[in-house]
Amino acid sequence: MQWSVAPTEAAPPRYLVALAQANQPGFLPSYETRKSGTPFDLVMAGTAFTYDNAVAALALIATGRRQQAQQIVDALVTAQNSDRFWKDGRLRNAYRSGSKKEAQVALPGFWDNKANRWSEDEFQVSTHTGNVAWAMLALLGYYDSYGGQQYLQAAVRLGEWVENNCRDNRGNGGYTGGLSGWEPSPAKLTYKSTEHNLDLYAAFERLALDTGNRVWHERALYALRFLDSMWDPREGKFWTGTALDGIAINRSVIPLDVQAWAPLALGKRGKPYLRALTYAQSHHRVANGFDFNTDRDGIWYEGTAQMAVAYQYTGQPIKARPLLATLAAARNPAGGLPAANRNGLTTGFQLSDGQPWLYFKRLHVGATAWADLAALGRNPFWLGRNEL
Repeated sequence: MQWSVAPTEAAPPRYLVALAQANQPGFLPSYETRKSGTPFDLVMAGTAFTYDNAVAALALIATGRRQQAQQIVDALVTAQNSDRFWKDGRLRNAYRSGSKKEAQVALPGFWDNKANRWSEDEFQVSTHTGNVAWAMLALLGYYDSYGGQQYLQAAVRLGEWVENNCRDNRGNGGYTGGLSGWEPSPAKLTYKSTEHNLDLYAAFERLALDTGNRVWHERALYALRFLDSMWDPREGKFWTGTALDGIAINRSVIPLDVQAWAPLALGKRGKPYLRALTYAQSHHRVANGFDFNTDRDGIWYEGTAQMAVAYQYTGQPIKARPLLATLAAARNPAGGLPAANRNGLTTGFQLSDGQPWLYFKRLHVGATAWADLAALGRNPFWLGRNEL
């Protein structure tokens, strides 16, 4: 399981390029929003999620769009160095998109007419481990493709933050979910996520390669130890993670992403887990697409693209073809892709305010970036590197 890693000029990501140009020199807004007054549009307007921008940077690198990719990784470095409170190298889950002051990236927020005050979303100002790991992957993908010590240094700082704040000795080790809430005393998220630890495995192994420091390899293996414990050999799937005690398995939701990401993130170590793709085919498939969870109430385009990447990476291009056709048909004339094929697509998870986490039929940077990677057949976890 190995692809060429050199950036190409194929299939230019038109939507991402245009969005980057419209939001110089900062982050890309994650979602298309409207002046509807709905909670989604109120909270998401001008919001740039760190994860979405990290995947967008990797898609831009994959297509040789260095200038737009650098715009995003530069914004990550600036955000890390200019937080309004923290000086420990962390990143928040989201920032404000578009123009920024030269030395600062602002946090997102909105005017709450009912309360007559400026408000911020708890999730957006928090720091979740998986989002930190994806920022690391974007920084390292750029560094390995184009160079720049500042990007490697930023990734190292992020990795050290995770090690210092999220390493967990309960159960089968691994890393906890991060920190939730506002400064100065955010709450520790004590659950452990399979997705987060997959992201960290790849990011830590890449840091080991780029720094020559074997401590990162040890940390990758610590994440892998937890991942092994989340594998269900009976059904051939990954559980989503643990309960708050860091030990008991959370069996409430079986998400698609960890099934698709396991072979991509783990590289050669992922071969024992290829059955996860079969599980996804049986339990998440909706027509020529995939749902986020197993209720199969619609097509989640981001996850459909992730499965298309995973099928190509594991030598199953025939299975990827109908998915690629679905993604191509769902794009708008500018090349953008919505998050889902219907409004209110369920995930089974809840947001920090207790409301259900839903996806809507709105143009989405994350979905578009994954679709661009799928069209090229590129693995974002190891872009610029051969997997271990």
